[in-house]
Amino acid sequence: MMSNRNLKHSLRSTLASLALASSLTGVVAACSADTPTVTQVPSTISAQVPETAAPVAEGLSFYYDGVKTSVSSKDAAVLFAACSLNTGDAAKIVSFVNNTLKAGPITASDVTGLGDPLQPAISDFNGNGVVNCEDAAILFAVSTVGVDAAKVNAFVSGTLKIPGVSVTQTQLDTFFKTPATPTPTPTPTPTPTPKTFLVTPDDLKLPSGSSQSVTVSLPSAPPENVTVTVTPSSGITATPTTLAFTPTGFSGTVTVSSTATPGTTGTVKFSAPGYADGVVNVTVVQSTNLVVNPASLSIPANGAESFTVKLANAPTAPVTVTVTTSTPDLTTTSASLLFTPGNFNTNQTVFVSAGPGAVPGAQSVLLKAGPLGQFKLPVTITPASNTAVFFIDPMNGNDGFPGTGTAAKPWQTVASALNGSQPSGSQVAAVASAGNNVVVTILAGGTQNAAAINTPNLPAGSVTVLKAPSAGTFTLNMGSNQLTLNKGYKLQDIKIKINPPISSIGVKITDPTAGLASVEVDCKAGGNNVTCVKVTGAGFHTLRDVRVDVDANNKTGTIGIRNDSNVTLSIVGGRVQPADSTQSITLIDAQGVLTVTDLTVNMTNAGHTLNSTGIVLQAPGSFVTGSTINVSNNSSAIGINVQNTASPSTVEGNTFIGSGQGIGVNGNVNLSSNALLKNNFSGTFTNKVQ
Repeated sequence: MMSNRNLKHSLRSTLASLALASSLTGVVAACSADTPTVTQVPSTISAQVPETAAPVAEGLSFYYDGVKTSVSSKDAAVLFAACSLNTGDAAKIVSFVNNTLKAGPITASDVTGLGDPLQPAISDFNGNGVVNCEDAAILFAVSTVGVDAAKVNAFVSGTLKIPGVSVTQTQLDTFFKTPATPTPTPTPTPTPTPKTFLVTPDDLKLPSGSSQSVTVSLPSAPPENVTVTVTPSSGITATPTTLAFTPTGFSGTVTVSSTATPGTTGTVKFSAPGYADGVVNVTVVQSTNLVVNPASLSIPANGAESFTVKLANAPTAPVTVTVTTSTPDLTTTSASLLFTPGNFNTNQTVFVSAGPGAVPGAQSVLLKAGPLGQFKLPVTITPASNTAVFFIDPMNGNDGFPGTGTAAKPWQTVASALNGSQPSGSQVAAVASAGNNVVVTILAGGTQNAAAINTPNLPAGSVTVLKAPSAGTFTLNMGSNQLTLNKGYKLQDIKIKINPPISSIGVKITDPTAGLASVEVDCKAGGNNVTCVKVTGAGFHTLRDVRVDVDANNKTGTIGIRNDSNVTLSIVGGRVQPADSTQSITLIDAQGVLTVTDLTVNMTNAGHTLNSTGIVLQAPGSFVTGSTINVSNNSSAIGINVQNTASPSTVEGNTFIGSGQGIGVNGNVNLSSNALLKNNFSGTFTNKVQ
């Protein structure tokens, strides 16, 4: 049997090696004069009969069920660490013991040598009927400050920061003091704690559109077969949904997947009778299949920025990436992007614009690539810098007034404010060119006639002329004169009436920073080969909620909207339609890439029954989605005519309405998918698709 002198020497060595760092107060007490003893430990910790000495130098001796047992001070620290962290992960326990408790050094073998440290058979030291972290803390405290109850309680509450734990001196003496005659009465068996699953990893950062394996196992071999139920939360998937464990095979893997929006959080729970639930926490992060640059944008109100997108790897089939914004304050030049095995690693550019009334704050652009996942691009809308405001009152204004500051002294003529050679237009251009975003507000309705307008090209800043508060109540009547919007100039919430002469253009937009929004264009051809709205100037242009009524006026070659071959045009919302029935027309002639969403093409308006065409797609890689096309009642009328075979275009999710005859989609072979299967067709057609 180990002598009292040797036990005291062993405990003193234990205390010296377990001196805590200053973060745990560094209190090291002298050991008690009594020989320390211990009670209940796992079989994997050496249990010695009274006649056999403890095999370790730093031993803490105690009696359990009449048997003297020894554990090292490091073992006590391991048990306390495992219970505190609620983990059997050796690496985490080693880090906690060595770095937080300063009770090491220990290695992973010091942990694994104890079997399952979450299932220790230590005694109920404070007599509350259960064995838990409080008892592990008391055992660690005794190994550190001895068997004095006051010191143990102070150490547990003050150093280990565990409130509400109290043990009496009688209880400590019962477990740790060598009795004159050891009693054979065993200590009551404590209430067992539920066994828990071992899950690795238990905290998963999962890229959207990807999968990752999680290893799940039981802490020890079960006495019989165990069925584990796998339950993922919303937005997360897990396969398989059950795991079958046996006494000889009690570990398995589960594949966790998600295509949810980045930022989505959830869990996968593992449960079985007799076991505490295991959980892996899942956070969905950005898809690694989409390469987006830059990873965030900052856009001032009435400003624009761009980003590029490509795929990280070649797809096995064409992939459509849809582009949506979190607020109507933001618009994009493309509602979707198409990537094929041939162009997957070529950057495609998306322009993002913030309207003049955009509310500053955090917003986003969401890129959805189906099974390839999602990328949520953060966009910060900032206040418009150096915004200047001018006012126009067509009824009561005067171009000799200041026009700025307040609405009390407004200008009168919209055309003058757009003309750089006029005093008001020169003033507007000068303020904008200094880097300001200028808003010219039309205060009243009515109609103004105008000569030809050709705005300046702004080197910086922007000019937006809009009607407020009632949109569409002001008409700018251009007659047979052309309206040209150059760099930086935009018209919003007004009506334009124009009568272009032979082979001419009504409204010409020459730069991506210029354009129309919520504008109605009433165009009546004054000769053959007229284009009502022409978009030119290389780059990405947007027409948002623009309504064009085309009156061919018995003239041939009339076109509603046309973009040049070097222009990528995005049409979002709005309407285009004939205004008479005297001559066939082409409502939209897209010589460059065209992206259309939520547009109404009404070829039947004003009783039109001629062999007109709604949309002509001449450039590869165009998109028409989410729109309505009413096809006129003529066997040669075509809703959408797809002409280019170089790279497939997309016509999906649209509604085609037939009036008796006509062709819904012509050139189906030039599309990425069968238009008959990807669109809705209502009414009667000569051919829905050909």
